[in-house]
Parts: sequence; structure tokens; C-alpha cells
Amino acid sequence: MQTELWSILPTIAVMLMVSILEHAQWRPAGPKATYGPSNFTFYMHNTVHNLVVDDYEYFKSVYVYNPYAFGITSTFQDTITSGPSNSSESLGMAQSLEEVDSNTVYHMFRANITDGNCRGTIDIFGSLRLINPTRIMPVFGGTGDFLGAHGLALCRLVSIDRTPPAKWTLAFDLVLFY
Repeated sequence: MQTELWSILPTIAVMLMVSILEHAQWRPAGPKATYGPSNFTFYMHNTVHNLVVDDYEYFKSVYVYNPYAFGITSTFQDTITSGPSNSSESLGMAQSLEEVDSNTVYHMFRANITDGNCRGTIDIFGSLRLINPTRIMPVFGGTGDFLGAHGLALCRLVSIDRTPPAKWTLAFDLVLFY
């Protein structure tokens, strides 16, 4: 019985190899996977401490002297553009939840890109020190053209107007891998 098994084993191996090779040849030739951009830049236009906004029932940020004091939680939904000017081409909206701990801000950030050459979402999560001129945060996912994106987001301050309600523009230079 053992001898018979050993005698048919080479035949089974050859049949298996032929089957694998035939399957590989007949696989449908679909489109190759495409990946999103490896570099992507957008600008976020933020308004902070706007007393017109009423989020008192949920967060304390609007009703305290310093919206970046210890323990403050705040949210934002701001315009994303392709350039540093408010009149630049609109790309979508940025949405975030922030928690402040002394001089560190913890971000859960989503850029929802709805216009332009690339469309989808980019998820950024991390902490940053408010005094750093360039802040680096990890990109940990995305959808649409950014599906599976990971990498780094270099955030830098472009302009700031401290006159209440304070306004600033941040540039996000993304280095993405798929």
C-alpha cells in the first residue's frame, strides 16, 4: 500500500502544477490597482473662539477666557482649499475633535476632500505642541482616492489674525504611502 502511494505521488504533483499554471493563465486581466497621490497639500481656514457659535450644552470652549486651557474639548468644521487664500479653490471640509492638555492638543482629524483631482477622506490622529512652528502628525487611513493611505502630515501655520474671533490658516503637506 505504501509503495502504491509513493508511485502516484509524482503524478498528483504534476497535475497540481498544471492546474495552478492553467489557473494563472486564465485569470481575467482586470485593471491594475491604482493608488492615490504620494504628496498632497491642502490649506485649512480656521476660526477660533467665535462667540456666535453656541456649543455650551456639549463643550466649554466658547465660554471660557482661554479656549485652549487645560481640559478643554472643542470641535471644528472648517473649509479646506487648494491654496492659502480664502478665495482659493475649495476642496472640501475639515472636521476634528480636539482635547487640550497643558501645551499639547490631541487631534482626531478628518479631511473630507469632495472637489479637485483627488476625492475621499484622509484621517489624521495625533498630538502636537501648540508652540511648534511645524507639527508632524500620523496619517492612518483614508477612503476614495486615499484608500489605505498612511504616512505623515506636516502642519505649519501660514497666517494668523488674533483679533476676536481669531482666524488662522494652516497648511497640511502630506507624504502618503499605500
